[in-house]
This record gives sequence, C-alpha cells and structure tokens, in this order.
Amino acid sequence: MKIPPITLIRKDYESLKNKVKLLTSEEVSEIILMQSVEGHAHNGHGEFNGKKYVDTTLNDIVFSLGYDQFAVRSARQGLIDEIYDFVDRVLKGEKIDRLLNKKGDPILRVPIFNYLEINPKDVLLGLYLGGHMDNYETRREVEKIYNIEIGGGKNYLVDFEVMEKLNIDAEYLAHENNEDKMEYYRKAGLLLDINEDNYEEFLYHPTIRFQYIRQKKGTGVSDDLALLFGGKLYSKSVALGIYLADAIDTLDKYTTKFCEQDFELAKMIEESGILKIDNNDIYKFIFLIINPYKDYPDSSQRYFLEINDKYNITPLEAHLMFIDGIKPPEFEVSFERELNYVIYNYVEEKLRSV
Repeated sequence: MKIPPITLIRKDYESLKNKVKLLTSEEVSEIILMQSVEGHAHNGHGEFNGKKYVDTTLNDIVFSLGYDQFAVRSARQGLIDEIYDFVDRVLKGEKIDRLLNKKGDPILRVPIFNYLEINPKDVLLGLYLGGHMDNYETRREVEKIYNIEIGGGKNYLVDFEVMEKLNIDAEYLAHENNEDKMEYYRKAGLLLDINEDNYEEFLYHPTIRFQYIRQKKGTGVSDDLALLFGGKLYSKSVALGIYLADAIDTLDKYTTKFCEQDFELAKMIEESGILKIDNNDIYKFIFLIINPYKDYPDSSQRYFLEINDKYNITPLEAHLMFIDGIKPPEFEVSFERELNYVIYNYVEEKLRSV
C-alpha cells in the first residue's frame, strides 16, 4: 500500500504546527492538523514534495506520531458529543445564548463562541441544513429537481487488505465513479456492515478503515458558500450551525463510531419536530451552494480557523462579519488561496437573482 515513512509524516506534522496557527485550543489544533497531514500525504503536498501516498489513513498518522489511537478517536468523538449535547439541551427547552458546553467551555474551543450571541433554534436549523448538504441521497434529489450533475458518496468500513487484492487503491475509491460497483464490493468483502454494539472490536483492526467512497463524480458544494448563504438567507446563528455540521463531518472520519454523524444529527433534529422546513428549502439551499466552477474555494476546518498573520483574523470571523454587513479585510482563504471577496461578490450577485 502507498503509505509514507514515519519520519516524513512527523516532518510534515511539525512543519504544520510551526506554520499554522488556528483559532482554537492546542489540543483541538493538533487534532485538526493531523487530518491536514493525511490530506497532504494523499495529494503530495507539504513535506511530501509531490509524491502521493494515497492509501494513508488517520490511523497511520496517529500511529506515526506516537499517539494512542483510542485516545485520539475518543477526543474527536468528545467534540462531536458536545454538539449533540447542545442540541439535546435546546430540545429540552434550556435557555442557551452561547455556543458553550455544559462546563462553560466554547464548543470546539473556538474562543469567539464565548461572546457571540446565538438563537439556539436557528443553530439547529443550520445543523439540519449542514447535515443534509453532504448527504448523497439528498444530493440526488437536488439533481432530479434542477437537472444538474452533482457528485457524492459516503464513508464505509473498508477492508484495505481486500482492496489490495482487488488491485484498487483508496484514491480510486475516493475519486472515481463507484456506484455500479457497490454490490460487487460487498460480495468481495471490501465493504463491511456492522452494528453499533460491535464498533469497539474494529477500532484497532489492522486492515479495516472508515473510508470515503465516491459513488458518482460531479460538481461539489462549497462549505464557504454554505456558511455565507445560510447567514444571508436566514441568520448568523444558522451560519454557525452549518459551521458546526461541517466540523462534525470533519471529525467523524476518525472516532469511536462509524457513521455520518452530521446526517444522523440532522435526522434527530427533524424527528424532534422543532423545525418547520420544507424539503424544497433544503434542495434550493444545496443548489445555491454548488461550486460555480472547478477548484472554487471550499474551506476545511483548518482553513476556516487559520489565523491570517497580517490582519489577525480567520476566514470564519471574516465570513461572520460579511453576514453582519461589516466589511472584513481582503485576504486569501481556503486551500485554493482565493481572495475572500471573490466569494462575497459571488454571494451578493447570486442573492440578487434569488
């Protein structure tokens, strides 16, 4: 399998820690940057210097850095559980006006959450929209209604040993059309279906990983656009809920559970009956946040929280300023390094036509 040497993983991780400053605690920053190393390895970025190691998983990163797998999985799950707990508290009628956990710490340890006032029900709406925007079945409905091509897929428990025997790699699974091969993958033993009660026995499994499989190639959505349209069409609290859903979507790739927890939370919110939203509103929202062109800015958690040295501001903060009608400084955002006003101008133009 195509996995980098331990020394190279450590070198990239240390390089990121030295260069990248995130608006969160040291512990959460390390959790996010581990995932950035995985992305670097897949794409040959950073210290990998153009050489791709497409079968690298977070398991490999955690092991190479000398961390305990279960401890890292549990820490990531704990951050997700705080968001679930926030939703549960709102549903039970608790008066909440900040994105804080029960101990009073900011969720995801993002310090601006200490003072940003929120409408808790609107945050739930954002979590609901955000939980649907990456869901493959929801995207297929959008395709039918708007007659467009949207790509999509989901995470599955994949046996990497079987993957090798089938002469495919993780890059193929993540980027090619696999929809017509899913039944073959199941019969070949590549995909596993397990009950929640049996999760623990797979946490340390040497060959089984929670791997994204692209079922259909096509246009994607932009998390930046999702946050901005959520804020402009609804409220800043909705935008923050969408941001939290994106955080769950990032963190749930390596936890003590094997499921798409952002979508599971969206279903929980829907079943509570607290929201009155038509499916067509969800489909329209997803249609609005489709990338207008290839390589359009689409920030990951790392890029949302990365502090710009010149202005001492993050893209998340700049986006929230734009939603509030305040002019933020102009600087490059996301991996694509586009100016933030490229996104803001697009949003304003699109809103005029809605």
